[in-house]
Amino acid sequence: MHPQYPKPYPEPKVHPGVLAGVSLWRVAIVAAALYGFGDATGWSANFEGLSQQASLATAVVYFGLLLYPLATGGARHEPKSPWLRGATTVLLLLVAGTFFGIMGGDFGYLPFEHICTPLLVLVDWLFVGRNQAAAKWWHPLTWIAFPVAYLAYFLSAGVYESLYSFLDPDGDEFAGMIGGLLAGVVVAGYLLYGTGKLKGAIRRQPSAYVAQGWAR
Repeated sequence: MHPQYPKPYPEPKVHPGVLAGVSLWRVAIVAAALYGFGDATGWSANFEGLSQQASLATAVVYFGLLLYPLATGGARHEPKSPWLRGATTVLLLLVAGTFFGIMGGDFGYLPFEHICTPLLVLVDWLFVGRNQAAAKWWHPLTWIAFPVAYLAYFLSAGVYESLYSFLDPDGDEFAGMIGGLLAGVVVAGYLLYGTGKLKGAIRRQPSAYVAQGWAR
């Protein structure tokens, strides 16, 4: 006879109230990102800016997160890996930091792209969801993927001829500016990594939800 092993317990489903709250919150992020994108482009022009492309990417990422529970039958409200969330967050921090810190941006100019959506996504990372704690030490090093992809587009499409005069590839400061921006992205990524680990440590407490078959 083969030994009898106990059947593993099924993964607890996310509590319906938690799932509803997270879903509504992420609907708000998608709406803010799309509004900001539409406000800047009119859905017809000016698609080449980092702010516009970051807003559109955020809408796509968070719409995917919004639909994710359907793929898991309500067992989870987000993937086990936080890579996409982290990469999106540092991308929007780059948008906001560059606009206000380097370009001297105005708070009233396209506020959804430069303030609202970055702030919502940062709050999402800090306080919403739970996969932040699963971030790997090397994730922040790879979260530069989106900025690097935009840089490749920026150079190959000649966007520098009409946007971002401080990023002139023929200028003496170009390499230093790019290096500084990417270093800032990595530093921001490790700050997010640290807050994710802290949130995970705080969360490791006995939960009434788990005892009743629900996950938070």
